[in-house]
Amino acid sequence: MSMIRATINGMRESGRFILKKKMVNRAGRWVIRAMLVLMAARTAVASVADTPVTPNASPEAQALLTYFSDIYGKKIISGQQEGRRGTNDLCFELNYLTNTTGKLPALLAMDLSGYTGPSRGHDTNHTLAKHAIDWYQNRHGIVEFCWHWRSPMNGNEIYTKDTTFDLSRGVTEDTPENQALLRDLDKIAGELEVLRDAHVPVLWRPLHEANGRWFWWGARGPEALRKLWRLMFENFTAKHKLNNLIWVFSPGAETDLADWYPGDAYVDIIGQDHYPMDGNHGTAKDVFDELTAFGRGQKLIALGENGPIPDVNQLVREKAGWLFFTTWSGSVLTEKNSPEQLRQWFNHPYVLNLGDLPDLGHYPFRPTGNAVQLGFATAPGDVAIGGVRRLPVTVAVQDKSGRTVRDGIYTVTLTLKNPSGGKLDGTLTATTVNGIATFPDLKIDKAGDHFTLIAKADGLRSAASPAFQVGPGAGIARAWWTDLKGMSLTNLDNLAEPPTGREILGKAFEVPVNVATNFEARYQGFLIPPMTGSYKFWIANESVSELWLSTDATPAKKTKIAEVTRNTPYSKWPHTHEAESVPVNLEAGNRYYLEVLQQQQSGSTQLAVRWQLPNGTEERPIPGWRMVPLDGEWFKPPSPSTTTAQAQ
Repeated sequence: MSMIRATINGMRESGRFILKKKMVNRAGRWVIRAMLVLMAARTAVASVADTPVTPNASPEAQALLTYFSDIYGKKIISGQQEGRRGTNDLCFELNYLTNTTGKLPALLAMDLSGYTGPSRGHDTNHTLAKHAIDWYQNRHGIVEFCWHWRSPMNGNEIYTKDTTFDLSRGVTEDTPENQALLRDLDKIAGELEVLRDAHVPVLWRPLHEANGRWFWWGARGPEALRKLWRLMFENFTAKHKLNNLIWVFSPGAETDLADWYPGDAYVDIIGQDHYPMDGNHGTAKDVFDELTAFGRGQKLIALGENGPIPDVNQLVREKAGWLFFTTWSGSVLTEKNSPEQLRQWFNHPYVLNLGDLPDLGHYPFRPTGNAVQLGFATAPGDVAIGGVRRLPVTVAVQDKSGRTVRDGIYTVTLTLKNPSGGKLDGTLTATTVNGIATFPDLKIDKAGDHFTLIAKADGLRSAASPAFQVGPGAGIARAWWTDLKGMSLTNLDNLAEPPTGREILGKAFEVPVNVATNFEARYQGFLIPPMTGSYKFWIANESVSELWLSTDATPAKKTKIAEVTRNTPYSKWPHTHEAESVPVNLEAGNRYYLEVLQQQQSGSTQLAVRWQLPNGTEERPIPGWRMVPLDGEWFKPPSPSTTTAQAQ
């Protein structure tokens, strides 16, 4: 099946089918047509959730995730973030929704912000936990917790600008920062233990919006955040035996998603925080599709927070299958959503409210069986020549039905089967964590089609991955200069001075968020379109940039098709300024010279280029294997003495 799917995808991507009549009879054509219909149906139907990433997950957590899987893409669950409750039975938000719509949301989200910080006392009454227990046991709703974590030291605040707490030291053992951090984790775990003991499953949404960097847990970059996430996971699951959590990774923008993602072994749901700049009630279908592709069909996708609620009629029409929405508290609820809209949407048949949920405590689920085999958790996906994927290749330990078995430790080894003699390099042996073996840096040195990875582990049946392609591209070349005072983009285009540093962006046309000052960058390469037709491009960055494209592989024929200026509107993707090109006609397989010029006096280095293919598919950002770096003397690999780090 996977080989047929790969073949059909390849034919789709070329923009045409080439089938000789002698090779394909009418029955064969009907088989292919049926296969395409089946595949279209499969893509329209939501993914099936795997077992919870928490080892030995409670029956209630397994039941809740199974319910999510069953309704995913068919309904959307209404949710509301609670503000201050006071002494009332219901908080302001729930009273407002009841009075306005006659309904209560199915999901109630609460915040543990007040439970940590040097000036915070211990809540011996477990007030929020009791509210959560009531919501689940008596009202039969869904419980979610976020945590605006006050700095463990140096400020008692959540925003980066208000504290000097250094997370890089916080995730370093035996430092004062580490001890303070662990103290807070233990305190919060104590509250979640109350819920565990009451058999309440919890959507746990910590460390949200880290990739925005405005909270201290994102200030030191993605590596420190990933370490903190995994430290929290280990503390909660191993030390405190919290088996009732469903882990929700909640980015605040699409920027650098792959760098910030904690990993398949630590995330059940991706819950985008979505506050459109212009306050529109659109479905954010493009973001949903991007996150679905990012989760590779294995993670449920939801709105972890939202301001305006997406128009439910549009959700149905556009098949933007968000699992749930969670409107933020206070004035966000009342000012971003009119009473008329709330009444319409909370009474829409597509929306599941509190009274629409089944008895979640007894919802049927299938327990995981014994580990018998390996399976590729997701398809490896195509990759650039010599490049590393944005997301690692993962291999799962599975029962006979293909569900991930989270307990047990196995050593998994990868080998390569290919027709072109390509060599596989990188981490080839990995130990499983929560049933997942992760291979972050696999590289193959030759282009070709139908590569296959073979995974083996003692005591388990081996597995072969779906076929994937290497190349034809290897990424785009990036060079940067610092301290070029008074330099304009026009002068930068003709600059012959050797750069401060250089690199090949092999994963994708994306430069991560990284604070820098006074630098310029030039990106050069050739674009290889996968199909013939009309394309549209978007370029996004924090300051000033230009996107140039030639009518062929000749640099001299380039034309500016988009630019970001200081007047370019602020956009949600990727949480910066973004400019759109006019449609451009390209032919499949041809090479087109591509260039970007960037100037940054201050702020962030982030830059991304995405495109929309003629069939409507978006690639955000453009993958590295769609591009070929420009050859040139100063783009040869630098000597060991030349730094290739980002300009800091």
